[in-house]
Amino acid sequence: MRTSSAEISPAQGLRRLRSRSIPEEAAQLLRDAIIAGQLKPGERLVEQKLAASLGIGQPTLREALKELEYQGFVRKSPKKGTYITQLTKEDFRQILEVRMTLEVLAIEHAARNMSKEVAQELEEIVRGMESAAQKFDLSAFHKGDLAFHRKVWDLAGNPYLELALERVAFGLFAFVLLHRDPDSNKEFLASGKQHRQILAGLRSGDPGQARKAFVQSTLKFWKEYHQVSVDEESIRT
Repeated sequence: MRTSSAEISPAQGLRRLRSRSIPEEAAQLLRDAIIAGQLKPGERLVEQKLAASLGIGQPTLREALKELEYQGFVRKSPKKGTYITQLTKEDFRQILEVRMTLEVLAIEHAARNMSKEVAQELEEIVRGMESAAQKFDLSAFHKGDLAFHRKVWDLAGNPYLELALERVAFGLFAFVLLHRDPDSNKEFLASGKQHRQILAGLRSGDPGQARKAFVQSTLKFWKEYHQVSVDEESIRT
């Protein structure tokens, strides 16, 4: 009789999943190094040297780099190698244009599905972001930023929309950190305020009000701190 998957035990050849694999750990270390400015935009990554510094093999490193490439942190150039992503203002504008159109839809759906419990979760995330901004802890701020938006995307209830936003927005959030004033946390304090405005719109439970809060606060932030503008009329109405 054929054994079902529910009856398979570790003794039959399947090992329990680890909370985080070595490639994932390596990817996190590299993300942190990029965010901290230890690895610069445009810098070429020499796999042999990088693998040795992390104490891992090159095949493991390549798995980590695949994750970073998907998230937009690195780019591979045929026959030239792998480089830390370097985005121009036009890259920012084009990514932001796509992100805004997609996330407006997520915001509207999320507002309809908002509950007191989720609102409290988002409130705690925003508080964490504000605290990280005060301390100038950019890694913690970045993690909070992602957690906030991922919670909204999940609340929207459309896994295809969530997947598209994950691909488009991840690198955009990360590279806000790379184009910062190294001596000031003003931008991150402003971003915390921006997320609080988005949360206020979501708390209303009104899709139109949530949309307005998201669009106005986000476009204002990008224009003021990165001189990147998107025509509001180009965003889905």
